[in-house]
Amino acid sequence: MRRDPSGIPTVVWASYEDPSKPDIIHNQIVRSDEYLSANQPGGTNEQQHSRAILIFLFTYWEDETRPRLAHATGVSLNEIRFDIMGDLRTIRNVVLHAKGMLSADKHASLRLLGAMLQPDREVTFSYEGMHKIFVLIKQECARLLLGWVGVQDGPVKPEELKDIAIQFPGPRSTRRNQHAP
Repeated sequence: MRRDPSGIPTVVWASYEDPSKPDIIHNQIVRSDEYLSANQPGGTNEQQHSRAILIFLFTYWEDETRPRLAHATGVSLNEIRFDIMGDLRTIRNVVLHAKGMLSADKHASLRLLGAMLQPDREVTFSYEGMHKIFVLIKQECARLLLGWVGVQDGPVKPEELKDIAIQFPGPRSTRRNQHAP
């Protein structure tokens, strides 16, 4: 196997099977510098994963969570809105329909993520950016929950939260058994 002057192999085989087996199924063969570049922070693999996660989050919100919330509260679907999810809708459309290029008009429509992204450039997300998006989603959930339970002036504002959790009283196994037939 050829190696560069620092000892790193110059070619990387990426496969679904063990390369020592004769029935190997190759996925790709790439130069090691390309492989390392794609897998570094901010590389193409991180960006593909980030985009896939954001598209999944929006799709799950739109197809599952939002309709269930509307039904549970007896309001129309259009009354269940989160600014962050509107921004994710825009990001989804940019990724799927504009090859990831965020036009100036789409950038102007972003309510919460505008500072993270540049107009007329490709959308990219760092680890920290993804974490910020998750925090914004949790804050919107907290805002909605506090509104539903009637908390007007709680000890903490939703925008101050970094994480949320819901705890059921008593052991979960006991709670589950109470509803068993």
